[in-house]
Amino acid sequence: MKNQLNDSKSSESEAKNLANETLLQLETAKKTIEFLKLENSKATALEVDEKSRESEFKNQNEEEMIALKTEVEKLKSDVETAEKRLNEEQSRKSMEITSAYQLVEEIKFNSRVKESELEEELKKSIEDIEDLKANLLDKETELQGICEENEDLNSKMRNSLSGMREIELEEEIKILKQDFDLLKSKLMVTETALHDKSDENEKLKLEIKKTDCKESLVGSDSESAIKADHLAEEIEKSTRKVARVGEQLEAAQAANYEMEAELRKLKVQSDQWRKAAEAAATMLSTGNNTNRRLMERTCSMDNSTPGRNIGSPYGEDIDDDEFMKKKNGNMLKRIGVLWKKPQNK
Repeated sequence: MKNQLNDSKSSESEAKNLANETLLQLETAKKTIEFLKLENSKATALEVDEKSRESEFKNQNEEEMIALKTEVEKLKSDVETAEKRLNEEQSRKSMEITSAYQLVEEIKFNSRVKESELEEELKKSIEDIEDLKANLLDKETELQGICEENEDLNSKMRNSLSGMREIELEEEIKILKQDFDLLKSKLMVTETALHDKSDENEKLKLEIKKTDCKESLVGSDSESAIKADHLAEEIEKSTRKVARVGEQLEAAQAANYEMEAELRKLKVQSDQWRKAAEAAATMLSTGNNTNRRLMERTCSMDNSTPGRNIGSPYGEDIDDDEFMKKKNGNMLKRIGVLWKKPQNK
């Protein structure tokens, strides 16, 4: 019994110890549970906070994704629009380049045609100038002949004073004036045509410059530029030809001016001859009247003086032929003086 009591006491003490240990463990467990609860609450709060942050982040990411998707769609539409515009611009540029090449070819063809026409007209104008030169030479020959005839007329006037050559000379001067006016009108027509061709050349130069500008904008190849330069050189050559024709026309005009001056001189000479002829006619009429009076006086003296006959010395002094020769010589001298006075002036 003692043993059992001791055993029971020992077991009771053990039970107490166990109970104490259990209580301690229970308190420790309670503390652990409270700590775990606290940690759990903290973890829950952290989890809730994390979830809220994740939800906010997700919402923000979703909004950013939506904005990015919208921007991507907008960029896609902008890219498509830009591609369409680029294609349209490329097609338009290609059409413009094609039309520019066609325009350049058309301008080159028209310039070649105009250049050929200008060359033909230049040849024609050169032929006209040659004809005008030939006409001028003919007129100069006629003027030379007229001058020679004038000299002959001057020598004949010393022997006889007839007005027929003066009338013929006036008619020849009128004919020469008409020919000169006709030649002058032809020269004016040729000069007008030459100015027209020069204007056409200037227009062609402007078209070539415009074509060069278009070719530089379009970016044409070197062959078209070389062709344009060649065309410009040919047009420059035609312009030089036109300038040479203009110089020839100026020379022809100078010859015409000289011819006009010769005609004026000839007219002045004819006026001088007319005045000399009128003076000579006046002197002749005066001389004839004087001769008639002298003859009448001589006849009356012969009739009134007895013993005088025609063969007397007094009759020889008043011989008709000799008297007329002296009078004509005096008149020719006076005509020569009148002729020299206007020339000296």
